Amino acid sequence: MSAIRDTARRILDAALPPNTTITSNGATAGKYTELTGIAHKTLADNWAKGGIMTGCNGFTGWYGARLGSKTYLGVFDLEGIVKKAGRPDSWVKSTKDNRPQYGDILRHASFHVDVCLGFDGDLLLRAAAGQGGKNAGGDIIKRLRGTAAYDPSKLVGWIDLDLYFGGAASPSASDAELAWLHGWWTVSDGETYYYYFFPSGVVQYTKTKPTAQTPPPAHPLNTGKFSYTKPGTLVLDWNPADGGATRETFRNATSNAIKMNATSNRYAPLVATKLR
Repeated sequence: MSAIRDTARRILDAALPPNTTITSNGATAGKYTELTGIAHKTLADNWAKGGIMTGCNGFTGWYGARLGSKTYLGVFDLEGIVKKAGRPDSWVKSTKDNRPQYGDILRHASFHVDVCLGFDGDLLLRAAAGQGGKNAGGDIIKRLRGTAAYDPSKLVGWIDLDLYFGGAASPSASDAELAWLHGWWTVSDGETYYYYFFPSGVVQYTKTKPTAQTPPPAHPLNTGKFSYTKPGTLVLDWNPADGGATRETFRNATSNAIKMNATSNRYAPLVATKLR
Protein backbone atom coordinates (compact mmCIF):
# COMPACT_ATOMS: atom_id res chain seq x y z
CA MET A 1 0.00 0.00 0.00
CA SER A 2 0.98 3.65 -0.34
CA ALA A 3 2.30 5.65 2.63
CA ILE A 4 -1.06 7.37 3.22
CA ARG A 5 -2.87 4.03 3.20
CA ASP A 6 -0.34 2.61 5.67
CA THR A 7 -1.08 5.61 7.89
CA ALA A 8 -4.81 4.96 7.52
CA ARG A 9 -4.32 1.37 8.66
CA ARG A 10 -2.37 2.46 11.74
CA ILE A 11 -5.04 5.02 12.67
CA LEU A 12 -7.93 2.58 12.27
CA ASP A 13 -6.17 -0.33 13.97
CA ALA A 14 -5.38 1.85 16.98
CA ALA A 15 -8.85 3.40 17.25
CA LEU A 16 -10.95 0.38 16.27
CA PRO A 17 -9.12 -2.93 16.68
CA PRO A 18 -10.76 -6.05 15.18
CA ASN A 19 -13.73 -7.42 17.16
CA THR A 20 -14.18 -4.08 18.96
CA THR A 21 -17.56 -2.45 19.49
CA ILE A 22 -17.76 1.16 20.66
CA THR A 23 -21.12 2.45 21.86
CA SER A 24 -22.23 6.02 22.53
CA ASN A 25 -23.32 5.07 26.02
CA GLY A 26 -21.88 2.83 28.73
CA ALA A 27 -18.18 2.16 29.32
CA THR A 28 -17.10 3.19 25.80
CA ALA A 29 -19.06 6.47 25.69
CA GLY A 30 -15.91 8.56 26.05
CA LYS A 31 -14.22 6.75 23.19
CA TYR A 32 -17.31 7.20 21.03
CA THR A 33 -17.28 10.96 21.64
CA GLU A 34 -13.54 11.06 20.84
CA LEU A 35 -14.09 9.34 17.47
CA THR A 36 -17.18 11.31 16.42
CA GLY A 37 -17.21 14.56 18.39
CA ILE A 38 -20.75 13.69 19.52
CA ALA A 39 -21.94 12.92 23.06
CA HIS A 40 -24.68 10.37 23.73
CA LYS A 41 -26.91 13.12 25.19
CA THR A 42 -26.79 14.97 21.86
CA LEU A 43 -27.98 11.83 20.10
CA ALA A 44 -30.68 11.13 22.69
CA ASP A 45 -32.01 14.68 22.51
CA ASN A 46 -32.21 14.40 18.72
CA TRP A 47 -34.03 11.07 18.89
CA ALA A 48 -36.50 12.43 21.44
CA LYS A 49 -37.51 15.05 18.86
CA GLY A 50 -38.02 12.42 16.15
CA GLY A 51 -34.56 12.73 14.60
CA ILE A 52 -32.37 9.92 13.27
CA MET A 53 -28.95 11.35 14.11
CA THR A 54 -25.92 9.04 14.27
CA GLY A 55 -22.17 9.53 14.33
CA CYS A 56 -21.35 8.35 10.81
CA ASN A 57 -20.40 11.85 9.61
CA GLY A 58 -18.50 12.58 12.78
CA PHE A 59 -16.44 9.42 12.38
CA THR A 60 -15.30 10.18 8.84
CA GLY A 61 -14.65 13.77 9.89
CA TRP A 62 -12.41 12.57 12.74
CA TYR A 63 -10.67 10.09 10.45
CA GLY A 64 -9.97 12.69 7.76
CA ALA A 65 -8.55 15.09 10.33
CA ARG A 66 -6.24 12.39 11.74
CA LEU A 67 -4.97 11.75 8.22
CA GLY A 68 -4.12 15.43 7.90
CA SER A 69 -7.03 16.84 5.91
CA LYS A 70 -7.42 20.57 6.47
CA THR A 71 -10.98 20.27 5.15
CA TYR A 72 -13.56 18.54 7.33
CA LEU A 73 -14.64 15.33 5.57
CA GLY A 74 -17.59 14.47 7.80
CA VAL A 75 -20.26 15.28 5.22
CA PHE A 76 -22.54 13.41 2.80
CA ASP A 77 -21.52 15.57 -0.16
CA LEU A 78 -18.01 14.13 -0.46
CA GLU A 79 -17.80 15.06 -4.13
CA GLY A 80 -18.56 18.68 -3.34
CA ILE A 81 -16.22 18.89 -0.36
CA VAL A 82 -13.16 17.64 -2.26
CA LYS A 83 -13.87 20.19 -4.99
CA LYS A 84 -13.84 22.93 -2.35
CA ALA A 85 -10.60 21.46 -1.00
CA GLY A 86 -9.00 21.80 -4.44
CA ARG A 87 -8.86 18.03 -5.03
CA PRO A 88 -11.76 17.34 -7.44
CA ASP A 89 -9.88 14.48 -9.11
CA SER A 90 -9.89 12.55 -5.81
CA TRP A 91 -13.64 11.89 -6.10
CA VAL A 92 -14.22 8.52 -7.79
CA LYS A 93 -17.71 7.66 -9.03
CA SER A 94 -18.68 4.04 -8.35
CA THR A 95 -19.04 1.89 -11.47
CA LYS A 96 -18.94 -1.81 -12.24
CA ASP A 97 -15.35 -1.38 -13.43
CA ASN A 98 -13.76 0.02 -10.27
CA ARG A 99 -13.53 -0.61 -6.54
CA PRO A 100 -12.44 1.43 -3.53
CA GLN A 101 -9.18 0.64 -1.79
CA TYR A 102 -8.16 0.42 1.86
CA GLY A 103 -8.79 3.69 3.67
CA ASP A 104 -10.97 5.37 1.04
CA ILE A 105 -13.97 7.28 2.43
CA LEU A 106 -17.19 5.83 1.03
CA ARG A 107 -20.45 7.57 0.22
CA HIS A 108 -23.29 5.03 0.20
CA ALA A 109 -26.46 5.43 -1.84
CA SER A 110 -28.36 5.09 1.44
CA PHE A 111 -27.11 8.45 2.82
CA HIS A 112 -24.30 6.98 4.86
CA VAL A 113 -20.52 7.50 4.94
CA ASP A 114 -17.82 5.22 6.30
CA VAL A 115 -14.33 3.88 5.58
CA CYS A 116 -13.26 1.04 3.30
CA LEU A 117 -11.14 -1.68 4.93
CA GLY A 118 -10.51 -3.48 1.66
CA PHE A 119 -12.08 -6.72 0.49
CA ASP A 120 -12.14 -10.34 1.54
CA GLY A 121 -12.68 -11.97 -1.81
CA ASP A 122 -15.84 -10.30 -3.09
CA LEU A 123 -16.98 -9.04 0.32
CA LEU A 124 -16.51 -5.37 1.17
CA LEU A 125 -15.00 -4.65 4.61
CA ARG A 126 -15.72 -1.34 6.36
CA ALA A 127 -15.21 0.68 9.55
CA ALA A 128 -18.37 2.59 10.39
CA ALA A 129 -20.28 4.57 12.95
CA GLY A 130 -24.05 4.85 12.61
CA GLN A 131 -24.58 1.17 13.38
CA GLY A 132 -27.03 1.82 16.18
CA GLY A 133 -29.74 4.37 16.84
CA LYS A 134 -32.80 5.07 18.96
CA ASN A 135 -34.09 1.48 18.87
CA ALA A 136 -30.67 0.16 19.91
CA GLY A 137 -30.49 2.61 22.81
CA GLY A 138 -27.26 4.12 21.48
CA ASP A 139 -25.12 4.50 18.41
CA ILE A 140 -22.35 2.01 17.56
CA ILE A 141 -18.97 2.12 15.83
CA LYS A 142 -17.58 -1.21 14.62
CA ARG A 143 -16.00 -3.09 11.73
CA LEU A 144 -18.39 -4.57 9.20
CA ARG A 145 -18.09 -7.46 6.78
CA GLY A 146 -20.33 -7.63 3.72
CA THR A 147 -22.99 -10.32 3.78
CA ALA A 148 -23.32 -10.53 0.00
CA ALA A 149 -21.09 -10.02 -3.04
CA TYR A 150 -19.98 -6.43 -3.58
CA ASP A 151 -22.57 -4.36 -5.45
CA PRO A 152 -21.15 -1.10 -6.91
CA SER A 153 -24.65 0.37 -7.25
CA LYS A 154 -24.85 0.60 -3.45
CA LEU A 155 -22.09 3.21 -3.45
CA VAL A 156 -22.30 6.67 -5.00
CA GLY A 157 -18.52 6.89 -4.94
CA TRP A 158 -15.56 7.56 -2.67
CA ILE A 159 -12.61 9.79 -1.85
CA ASP A 160 -9.43 8.15 -3.12
CA LEU A 161 -6.79 8.71 -0.43
CA ASP A 162 -3.85 8.64 -2.82
CA LEU A 163 -5.40 11.33 -4.99
CA TYR A 164 -6.74 13.45 -2.13
CA PHE A 165 -3.47 13.54 -0.20
CA GLY A 166 -1.19 13.41 -3.25
CA GLY A 167 1.47 16.11 -3.50
CA ALA A 168 0.94 18.93 -5.93
CA ALA A 169 3.23 19.57 -8.88
CA SER A 170 6.05 22.08 -8.54
CA PRO A 171 4.83 25.67 -8.06
CA SER A 172 7.08 26.65 -10.95
CA ALA A 173 4.66 24.89 -13.29
CA SER A 174 1.04 26.02 -13.25
CA ASP A 175 -1.91 23.78 -14.10
CA ALA A 176 -2.21 25.52 -17.47
CA GLU A 177 1.48 24.94 -18.22
CA LEU A 178 1.11 21.26 -17.34
CA ALA A 179 -2.05 20.65 -19.37
CA TRP A 180 -0.03 18.88 -22.07
CA LEU A 181 1.09 16.28 -19.51
CA HIS A 182 -2.25 15.41 -17.92
CA GLY A 183 -3.95 12.21 -19.07
CA TRP A 184 -2.72 8.94 -20.55
CA TRP A 185 0.77 8.02 -21.79
CA THR A 186 2.04 4.72 -23.16
CA VAL A 187 5.34 3.86 -21.49
CA SER A 188 7.78 1.14 -22.53
CA ASP A 189 10.97 -0.30 -21.02
CA GLY A 190 10.72 -3.50 -23.05
CA GLU A 191 7.32 -4.10 -21.48
CA THR A 192 4.35 -1.79 -21.98
CA TYR A 193 2.64 0.21 -19.25
CA TYR A 194 0.06 2.99 -19.24
CA TYR A 195 0.59 6.03 -17.02
CA TYR A 196 -2.13 8.49 -16.05
CA PHE A 197 -1.01 11.96 -14.86
CA PHE A 198 -3.48 13.87 -12.67
CA PRO A 199 -3.54 17.68 -12.29
CA SER A 200 -2.90 17.19 -8.54
CA GLY A 201 0.65 15.92 -9.08
CA VAL A 202 -0.28 12.24 -8.76
CA VAL A 203 0.57 9.57 -11.33
CA GLN A 204 -0.82 6.02 -11.52
CA TYR A 205 -0.15 3.14 -13.87
CA THR A 206 -1.88 0.06 -15.20
CA LYS A 207 -1.21 -2.61 -17.81
CA THR A 208 -4.75 -2.39 -19.17
CA LYS A 209 -4.67 -0.54 -22.49
CA PRO A 210 -6.80 2.65 -22.47
CA THR A 211 -7.80 5.19 -25.07
CA ALA A 212 -7.12 8.90 -24.67
CA GLN A 213 -10.73 9.29 -23.40
CA THR A 214 -10.58 6.44 -20.86
CA PRO A 215 -11.12 7.56 -17.22
CA PRO A 216 -8.23 7.22 -14.74
CA PRO A 217 -7.23 3.65 -13.75
CA ALA A 218 -9.95 1.78 -11.87
CA HIS A 219 -7.39 -0.60 -10.36
CA PRO A 220 -3.96 1.08 -10.51
CA LEU A 221 -0.97 -1.18 -10.01
CA ASN A 222 0.89 1.61 -8.24
CA THR A 223 0.65 5.31 -7.38
CA GLY A 224 3.34 7.97 -7.25
CA LYS A 225 3.98 11.71 -7.29
CA PHE A 226 5.54 13.82 -10.00
CA SER A 227 7.35 17.15 -9.92
CA TYR A 228 9.65 19.37 -11.94
CA THR A 229 13.15 19.80 -10.53
CA LYS A 230 14.14 22.16 -13.35
CA PRO A 231 12.68 23.14 -16.75
CA GLY A 232 12.21 20.12 -18.96
CA THR A 233 12.93 17.58 -16.19
CA LEU A 234 10.02 15.56 -14.81
CA VAL A 235 10.66 13.33 -11.79
CA LEU A 236 8.32 10.48 -10.81
CA ASP A 237 8.62 8.94 -7.35
CA TRP A 238 6.59 5.74 -7.09
CA ASN A 239 5.37 4.26 -3.81
CA PRO A 240 7.68 1.43 -2.69
CA ALA A 241 6.89 -1.90 -4.38
CA ASP A 242 8.74 -5.13 -5.15
CA GLY A 243 11.34 -4.45 -2.51
CA GLY A 244 12.18 -0.81 -3.11
CA ALA A 245 11.23 2.71 -4.21
CA THR A 246 11.44 3.65 -7.89
CA ARG A 247 12.42 7.06 -9.26
CA GLU A 248 12.06 7.81 -12.97
CA THR A 249 13.59 10.96 -14.45
CA PHE A 250 12.33 12.28 -17.80
CA ARG A 251 14.85 14.68 -19.38
CA ASN A 252 12.85 16.03 -22.32
CA ALA A 253 9.55 16.86 -20.61
CA THR A 254 9.05 20.15 -22.41
CA SER A 255 5.80 22.00 -22.98
CA ASN A 256 3.48 20.23 -25.45
CA ALA A 257 5.83 17.24 -25.70
CA ILE A 258 4.25 14.07 -27.08
CA LYS A 259 7.27 11.85 -26.38
CA MET A 260 9.58 11.71 -23.36
CA ASN A 261 12.61 9.60 -22.48
CA ALA A 262 13.55 8.57 -18.96
CA THR A 263 16.07 6.74 -16.84
CA SER A 264 15.14 4.68 -13.78
CA ASN A 265 17.08 3.95 -10.61
CA ARG A 266 15.88 0.33 -10.72
CA TYR A 267 14.83 -0.60 -14.24
CA ALA A 268 15.69 -0.13 -17.91
CA PRO A 269 15.38 3.24 -19.73
CA LEU A 270 11.83 4.22 -20.66
CA VAL A 271 10.08 5.88 -23.57
CA ALA A 272 6.71 7.57 -23.00
CA THR A 273 4.30 8.57 -25.77
CA LYS A 274 1.20 10.69 -25.23
CA LEU A 275 -2.11 9.01 -26.07
CA ARG A 276 -4.16 11.32 -28.31
